[in-house]
Amino acid sequence: MFENCPHILPKNQAQKLVVLLHGYGSNGDDLLEIAKIWQPNLPTTTFFSPNAIETSETNPFGGYQWFGLQDFDHTNIRAGLDKARPHVNRFLKRLLAEYRLLPSDLIIMGFSQGAMLALDMIYSMARLGGVIGYSGAFYPPLNTQPLSTSAVLLVHGTADLVVPYASLQLAQIQLRQLGVNVMTQTCSGLAHSIDEAGLMAGLDFIHYQHQNQPIAL
Repeated sequence: MFENCPHILPKNQAQKLVVLLHGYGSNGDDLLEIAKIWQPNLPTTTFFSPNAIETSETNPFGGYQWFGLQDFDHTNIRAGLDKARPHVNRFLKRLLAEYRLLPSDLIIMGFSQGAMLALDMIYSMARLGGVIGYSGAFYPPLNTQPLSTSAVLLVHGTADLVVPYASLQLAQIQLRQLGVNVMTQTCSGLAHSIDEAGLMAGLDFIHYQHQNQPIAL
């Protein structure tokens, strides 16, 4: 089950899960470095950072992608998300079953393309513990209501030339129109990356969401 999926296990029984979805052309080990920073402050949390479902078309030697990325056209992105989301949904449900936890015990974090997919998971799983999107964008399916309106944290740099900062502003509007509780962290002057302020905002979000969600018995 955990093949091709870098992870960090707690010393004691896992009470919460954080799944990290990496960006286009990257891999699970990349985002696991963030989990290593967060883990000392989250001692009962298990972190999983799976490699994406396809070998990267731009970085085939160690890189992966959730779907091909011809451009940022809504139709193309939406088709890619529709292809990738069922794979991630099955993975998450297996994780929850393995650890005998609830969706409210799970927080999904994603960077860039992984953030697009993390946000899309509100259409697959009800009562999620929360979603964190770094440097991503929101591409909602047409005429579909989300299953989960749990809290979302969006973090984005104002100098991002890959996924423009305006993507955060648009996602905030769209998610709030769907009834989702959205928080944002703007990182002034930051390019397509994650800085210390963004990391701390993510950690604070996880702490708050974990403390305000029931632990499965």
